[in-house]
Amino acid sequence: MLNEELPNHIKGQRTLAAILFTDAVSFSARMSEDEEHTLKLIDRDLKLMANICRQFEGCVLKSTGDGLLMYFASAIQAVACATEVQKQLTENAANLPQKDILIHRIGIHLGDVFFSDNDVMGNGVNIAARLQAEAEPGGICISQTVYDVVKNNLSLQATFLGEKELKNIRDAIPIYQILLASKTAREQVSKEQEIEPKILSRQEYRFRQILLNKVKNYWIKGVLESSLHGKLFIELGFEERLDALERPWSLVWSDGENQHKTLPVGAKIFDKFEELGEGRSLLILGEPGAGKTTTLLELAKDLIQKAELNVTLPIPVIFNLSSWRNIKQSIADWLVQELYSKYQVSKEIGKNWIQQQQLLLLLDGLDEVSSEIRQNCVDALNQFCQEWGQTEIVVCSRIKDYETLSSRLIFQGAVYIQPLSEVQIEEYLQSGGEELKGLKIALKNDQILQDLAASPLMLSIMTLAYRGVAIAELPQGHTLARCEDLFNTYIEKMFQRRVGKGLYSQEKTKRWLIWLAKRMVEQSQTVFLIERMQPSYLTKKEKWNYAISIGLLSGIILGGCAWVNLDLIMFDSTAPITGGLTVGLGSGLVATLLFGLIDHEINLVETFKWSWKKAQENYKTGLLVALLVGPVIGIANALVTASVASWSVGINHGLLSAIPFGIGSGLIFVLLRGLTGSNIETTTTPNQGIWVSGKNAAIFGLLGATALTAIALAVDFPVLFGISLGLMFGLFGAGEACLQHLMLRIFLYYKGYIPWNYAKFLDYATELIFLQKVGGGYIFIHRLLLEHFANKTFLSKRVGEQGSGGVE
Repeated sequence: MLNEELPNHIKGQRTLAAILFTDAVSFSARMSEDEEHTLKLIDRDLKLMANICRQFEGCVLKSTGDGLLMYFASAIQAVACATEVQKQLTENAANLPQKDILIHRIGIHLGDVFFSDNDVMGNGVNIAARLQAEAEPGGICISQTVYDVVKNNLSLQATFLGEKELKNIRDAIPIYQILLASKTAREQVSKEQEIEPKILSRQEYRFRQILLNKVKNYWIKGVLESSLHGKLFIELGFEERLDALERPWSLVWSDGENQHKTLPVGAKIFDKFEELGEGRSLLILGEPGAGKTTTLLELAKDLIQKAELNVTLPIPVIFNLSSWRNIKQSIADWLVQELYSKYQVSKEIGKNWIQQQQLLLLLDGLDEVSSEIRQNCVDALNQFCQEWGQTEIVVCSRIKDYETLSSRLIFQGAVYIQPLSEVQIEEYLQSGGEELKGLKIALKNDQILQDLAASPLMLSIMTLAYRGVAIAELPQGHTLARCEDLFNTYIEKMFQRRVGKGLYSQEKTKRWLIWLAKRMVEQSQTVFLIERMQPSYLTKKEKWNYAISIGLLSGIILGGCAWVNLDLIMFDSTAPITGGLTVGLGSGLVATLLFGLIDHEINLVETFKWSWKKAQENYKTGLLVALLVGPVIGIANALVTASVASWSVGINHGLLSAIPFGIGSGLIFVLLRGLTGSNIETTTTPNQGIWVSGKNAAIFGLLGATALTAIALAVDFPVLFGISLGLMFGLFGAGEACLQHLMLRIFLYYKGYIPWNYAKFLDYATELIFLQKVGGGYIFIHRLLLEHFANKTFLSKRVGEQGSGGVE
């Protein structure tokens, strides 16, 4: 018997106590592999722990099967005991074969507890139990309360993990991690695969930390910790689904009875992923609103914590497969593009990370890929896994969309998120008090409502939408009608939460969100970035109107430039006006036809460095620029000079100006095109890409103006001629994206599709809990809400009253 008799003086008493919880890592998996051997191992380790507990004047209150619950009168004794336990387990593991090693986590909390005859209860016990789940394998997690007591009394190396929201614990708990044995334990578990420690340069380490911080800030702090799911403290159940995968040897060894296997209550997705070992791959399936994304983010949270402590581990990065739209694009190329557009990682760095297999891919939204190409996406993922076998990967999908596929993912594991049980739903609603009384009564007698409540998302929205609503006021009808009413009620409740007049009317807010949702569904987007808005959002007729506006702007700029420069050269002649009109009309017509007939994606120029490779790729285009600019300037100069002198003088002047301006323009073009992205932006704000592109356009223009002004002075041309021509390089280089974006925004605003200050509106929608911020972008709080808005009719209407503020 491991359990020990409590001291008589604390039985039936409430007192301050240090509670220590231990837990064996991957115990369920080890039991399924070899139950008898695993039971011997856990018995061995628990006896060792119990003996050490007594050495530090502690008391073992109970065994949980794969762990112990211990009581100490002193937090110092509890931490000292935990340290000694991990130390002895590690020393013992050094002389054992891998199959005989179990690794344990430990959690410790100091709090108010109640002792019965031989048990202990209270929030302090619950916190200790949750803390062990936060610890690294072979590590110890302690609460802030414990840390404050022991920090000056024990020699510890503790890492602050921040304030953590623990399941079934109301308030966030500041926690620390003590990594005494985890490194050695991990080495023992993988000692057959010894790896040289990875040494990163300062720049490599910086880039790694920037990406880790972005994933953590965008998805963990920005989405998980502020989501409706994140506030729904219900443990999700998991079921193993081997039949969801394409398994090369399934005909040989599959057992039909074990295709669907329920995992133990309280099983963590992190532990399931860890069980799969090196090069692991996992599929997460579930119904709409079941918690697939939340489960993925909880896994990401645990993986990020590990990656922050160990630079040899891959970087967990979250992507959404909805943006994979080109069946000819490999997953590797798509990842490089997504790193660039969503995380501001240069394509050079992104490509290196993919090739060196330094990323752990967390891919959400397989079901959000267009149904016409979803099978192609699965094939591309399988091809990627075959080519990059060491890259670890997790994919999420709605189960019904996945089951329609003709071939499956060739992954190592698959789990299905089980719907909430009636007991779980009832326990959650009990915490809502009398305000949810009507909903509780209705759920007992309404099967449709019960089915909806089995989804964590729908249950969470129900508690917000139907709080304080009498049973007679709850809607009736079939499931789809109930869902529609539920979301409509939720939307109205969110508007009612605001005190005073909102920045925008309900009618305009809904209309703009409907338009946005429709575009995101059409474009297979999950994250919306203002700077990534494209002309593809427009109808065919609207694209031509947009193209005309681009042509008009181009004509005004180029025509004006031509008029100014001709006026500088020809003085009193009428040629400048004629030339300006000709150039303006011609360039405007060309731009209109180009943008009207060909889809021109708005490509941002955000970061750059010099690249000989990029320069070499553009030397032919630079030669073409030289052959166009040089003769045009030369002929114009020859004609002007000949009109006031002789043809021989004119030709001589023309040649003298054509050669330097032609060579200079071509060279400047190649030099500017040789600038390419190389870094990772450390901050992201809404529409940051456009502002950075504008800054780079100014740099390009300044470089071009400086060089061509020097050439103009050398051939006795007006200084303004060189300046204006140089500025064109900036305007129609990096500045092209800014001009396109500006005209698109003006056009969409004029049509009433968006407000003038778009970032301000999207932030307002975030305050209403319709959207969430992800870095510099925005997502709907759930795919179901996105689909709800997208299915509504958009009433095209000019917007008269707008929110204040400038363009963002």
